[in-house]
Amino acid sequence: MGEVPARVRVVRLLRVREGRETDFVDAYQGVRDGAMRCPGHLREQLCRSLDDPGRWLLTSEWESLEAIERWRTDPDHTTLVGPMNACLHDDRWTGVFEIMPGSTGDRRPRQG
Repeated sequence: MGEVPARVRVVRLLRVREGRETDFVDAYQGVRDGAMRCPGHLREQLCRSLDDPGRWLLTSEWESLEAIERWRTDPDHTTLVGPMNACLHDDRWTGVFEIMPGSTGDRRPRQG
């Protein structure tokens, strides 16, 4: 049996321009919807800092690095991220991480 490819998480730390928060969230929702249509996309999350409301964290989880590359090279990706990136300052950071086997857990009570 072959080795199962590791799931991957993309992490982006962003600074949204003051007054552009609504535009950013609207544009993000378009990017999220496009990513959700891409094979291999598992989940997305957008978070805003409580300590620094101009700072945002965007994460997405993918089945594999290949799935991320398919999305990044999809023509829809470029079209969709343009309006989102227009809301951002240049001090942004993106990292791609392998999710280690056995490292995930969910402590929330199950709804039943």
